[in-house]
Amino acid sequence: MASPITIICFDYGGSYIKDGADIKWISGEDQIHTLVMKKSVEEITYSELVECICRKIKANGDGMVKISYFPLVLYSNKPSYIWSDEDVLGYLMQVNHDKCRSVLHVEISSDMDDTYGGLPLSGDDETDESYVGLSDGEDTDTEEDETDEDESEEDETEQDGDEQDGTNHDHEMDGMVTLYTAEQHEDFELHENLEHGYEGTEVGMEVEAAREGVEATTVVEEEWDDGLDLVKGQEFRTKTAMQVLVQRGAHKNGFEYDTLKSDTGRFVARCRGAKEGCKWYLRVVKLKNSDLWTVRTYVKSHTCSVVTTSTLRNGRRGTPQVVASVLGEEYPGRYDTPRSSDLISMVTRKVGVKVSYATAWRGKRLAANEVRGTPEESFSMIHSYMHMLKLKNPDSVSYVEVDAAKRFKYLFFAFGASIEGFVAMRKVIIVDGTHLKHVYGGVLLVATAQDPDRHHYPIAFGVVDGEKDESWTWFMNKLRSVISDVDGLVFLSDRNASLIKSIREVFPTAAHGYCVWHLSQNVKGHVFNNRDVCAIKFRECAYAYTVAEFDVLYDAFSRKYPSAAEYLEKSVEVGKWARCYFEGDRYNVDTTNAAESINGVLREARKYFMLPMIDVIIKKMAEWFNKHRKKAAQIPATKKLVPTVETQLSKRSLEARCLDVVEINSFHLEYNVNGSDGKVYTVDLARKMCSCRCFDIDKIPCVHACAAAKFLSVGTDLHLQDFCSVYYTVELWALAYCRTIYPVPHQSEWVIPDEIRALKVLPPLYVKKKGPTQKQRFPSAGESRGRGRGRGRGMGRGRGRSRGRRGGRLYEYFECGSTSATAE
Repeated sequence: MASPITIICFDYGGSYIKDGADIKWISGEDQIHTLVMKKSVEEITYSELVECICRKIKANGDGMVKISYFPLVLYSNKPSYIWSDEDVLGYLMQVNHDKCRSVLHVEISSDMDDTYGGLPLSGDDETDESYVGLSDGEDTDTEEDETDEDESEEDETEQDGDEQDGTNHDHEMDGMVTLYTAEQHEDFELHENLEHGYEGTEVGMEVEAAREGVEATTVVEEEWDDGLDLVKGQEFRTKTAMQVLVQRGAHKNGFEYDTLKSDTGRFVARCRGAKEGCKWYLRVVKLKNSDLWTVRTYVKSHTCSVVTTSTLRNGRRGTPQVVASVLGEEYPGRYDTPRSSDLISMVTRKVGVKVSYATAWRGKRLAANEVRGTPEESFSMIHSYMHMLKLKNPDSVSYVEVDAAKRFKYLFFAFGASIEGFVAMRKVIIVDGTHLKHVYGGVLLVATAQDPDRHHYPIAFGVVDGEKDESWTWFMNKLRSVISDVDGLVFLSDRNASLIKSIREVFPTAAHGYCVWHLSQNVKGHVFNNRDVCAIKFRECAYAYTVAEFDVLYDAFSRKYPSAAEYLEKSVEVGKWARCYFEGDRYNVDTTNAAESINGVLREARKYFMLPMIDVIIKKMAEWFNKHRKKAAQIPATKKLVPTVETQLSKRSLEARCLDVVEINSFHLEYNVNGSDGKVYTVDLARKMCSCRCFDIDKIPCVHACAAAKFLSVGTDLHLQDFCSVYYTVELWALAYCRTIYPVPHQSEWVIPDEIRALKVLPPLYVKKKGPTQKQRFPSAGESRGRGRGRGRGMGRGRGRSRGRRGGRLYEYFECGSTSATAE
């Protein structure tokens, strides 16, 4: 059965004008936009409609969206506004004889103080308004400004917003949009006169009474404070900051206000109970030749009833800016904030107003943008950011690559602390890439070592457009400028073809091995039964230290799993995965678990924009360096080896007590040791070798070497730690973490040279991909796609076939199973 489809047409960018008794829509575009929603009319909600329209017109969602249409009824000359799910259904059900609907008219207001800004996006919120239109008593003359001499004199010292747009913003009431009537304009002029000598008097009431020919009487009314604590002359950095303060005060203290004027030069508001005599009034203007806003007139006392205003059906709703201000107080400078669903209750507790889920989500995004800017600003500020990173962290390196149109292409950065500390690391580099999840996508590349205590040690990071030949080669060239092609360098990675090619080209003398865990997942995909057992048996073959042991294990493996063995022999060189055949000092590093762990730590950060993501990387790096630095400093001087190796050798030393040792060459320090398995092993302490090859490969004395060293140490000053690789010593371990990694300060504290500030980077071209957002990495070359738990008789076809990625063990394709690295 075909799924239902609903087609909606709309235009935006226009406005309504009054033509006699009718109201007409003047479009701002020459085209009509079309939405195709794969839902029935009953399933479409107001929130979904707004989101679809914003995506269609590429609106950022920070402004307020107003949707209206002309109803298909007789004598319809006024528009109907849509504010709830009920309104949406009412619109969709209105079709003519030709099954056509009215075109929607979309208005987007950037003024955050709009009363409609916080109306609910779902029918779950309490609202009864199903029709919103323009009132009958409208006056289209919006050019009227203050004409008294005192007002014109004052405007000489401020920037008059009418010079820019020349219009008076509509008087906003929740549920309708009303232009000023003559009576309202007189009332507004009365408030303007209060500004010039009538503050704190009963003049306003007397004038109103005189205007109506009624004898003025003294009315004793109880006054109460608005709680804003404003003072005349107080300054604000932005108009938005002032508006948020007023909004939060109104919500918290239970009063409603109407915006009389709001433009680029002034903001004027009065209490909604002004007609009942409430004198609360606020006028804020922008200072001339400045971005600051200052309070010019402020009457702080209310005489209206809180009981009445707090129960108004058309009360002011919460806005994204209010949500952002709450987050700014509770989580200052933080990008990771609570979920949108949790913010609803938080805003209610802090401000006293309920917001919808969509408003909370927009406020959360707005708060994130205030920390490090919008996605586009992240790209435009990347040169300045990297300048500050290198200024705070000396010897750090960064490169930014753009295309011919100055659009972002690649980024590479490495911390000076990591570059210097890599000298004390084993020369095994693990490289991997993981997809970014923000709007512009891309791939985060990581090159990391593994410290002797089996913690990851990131060396460099990169952001590229994808795991392609060009991007990997660019990253490897920049990595070579940091670490150079040193002797004994080893790379470990998955089997990405572009990565393999770039390592071969840029580091021709380096050895390159494959991750045993990823390869085991490839192998088990070529058998039908006991896949997990097959993967375990393969890893046993890969971890064998001697060729003889490998031959025995692999022969049994190939007989039990011939298809898997055939796949290995055809597609993978044995020297790339078998420990005993690998050419180079790989030590005990057999998987890319270190890089996978970093990707896991940055799982949430990969959803952030460029600069906030780098902030998280810096924070984690600083945390790891400090943690391991402290741990190294706490080791007593009597211990020379890192904790992991110290523990390992302690166990081996106890086992070595039970082994017989025969000296065969005292000059060359050669010994025969009878192992617990009944075999005789030859140990050469001078060359740090054993016939079991564990001593040779791991660079840590095996149990046989421990027995020989114990035999030798009698009457000498030699100790077991003297036979370990120097990379396992506490001294070098502490040296790797000796430097501090500092964060990049807030943008307000940046000092950027003009030549750096002039370098601008545009965001890459955004291409919306079809289908849901990719949440997990694609399996690498040859990696099993997951056929599920079993396919039964159907084998690969029909209803009995498993659905692959729903197979239940998907995590195995994305997490290395080796414990060779930790996430700390």
